[in-house]
Amino acid sequence: MKKSLRYSGFVAGTAIILFSCQKADTLKDPDLAGKSSKQKKNSCFIASFSYSNAGVPGQTIFKNHYDPSGRTTEVDAGVFSGGSVLSTLSLDLKWSAAGIAFTKAGTITDTVLFAFVSKKGQIDRIVPGNQPDPQFLSTSFEYEGDQISALHITIAGKTETSYFNYDNKGNPVSITDAPTADVAVPGRIEYEYATSEKAKQQFYLDEPRKFSWNSFSLLQYIGLFPELQPVNLRTATKVTWGNNYQAYNMKIGNQQLDQEGKLVGYDIIHPQTGNTISHYSVNWKCSSDNNGQNNQDGNN
Repeated sequence: MKKSLRYSGFVAGTAIILFSCQKADTLKDPDLAGKSSKQKKNSCFIASFSYSNAGVPGQTIFKNHYDPSGRTTEVDAGVFSGGSVLSTLSLDLKWSAAGIAFTKAGTITDTVLFAFVSKKGQIDRIVPGNQPDPQFLSTSFEYEGDQISALHITIAGKTETSYFNYDNKGNPVSITDAPTADVAVPGRIEYEYATSEKAKQQFYLDEPRKFSWNSFSLLQYIGLFPELQPVNLRTATKVTWGNNYQAYNMKIGNQQLDQEGKLVGYDIIHPQTGNTISHYSVNWKCSSDNNGQNNQDGNN
């Protein structure tokens, strides 16, 4: 792992100058454009992700709009609070030589966040802009090769760290929080898979998440961590928060794949009763789509 990134007043001040003074023009440099979007690794990108259950007929967790090159230009981002998505923040994305500016929808200079992109096309850090939102925190990232290996979140002057682990097939199998002085037993997310069943592209986000992960989730919405798409079909998700509080423990089943092998829907199933709790839908836009978003409804 590379050395952890650290925030400083100098970095924050420099970022604000970039947000305030730099024209947020769409990235023109073709070489940098190819490096700065990890979405390029896939030919299909997520147009929207939603769920439904007996009490909620349908809720969109996030929705993306893309330019012809496959870069996200707009995102309606679900904001987590208390483990659930309770609101949505609409942002425009401006790709520049410095990175990605997330501005309030319909504005040019009101930057909520700025993500610094390395020459390898990986996000080094994402920091608040000149119009910060308290629900989105400064976050930095570490990598081992092409895989995210750790994230570091600055909250109330302290740093929270989580580590990513993968199996030998490339499936993410756990995200483990580092212990802190206040939480001796760290939290953990664990995933299980059907090791004999694969899909061409997948996306899952059924687990409850902390609000402090909103900046990370935003980057995941726009496809900047394709390594977190598993190879095999996911069959279970378990979330244990600090000091052994079990927040979530569900099975995943009835995965629906389209003709190209992309995951377009799956069910959350209670592990004891076998009852279906909710349904998730993944709508994709592919580079071959000529007329807007791919309108798969997840019911194929």
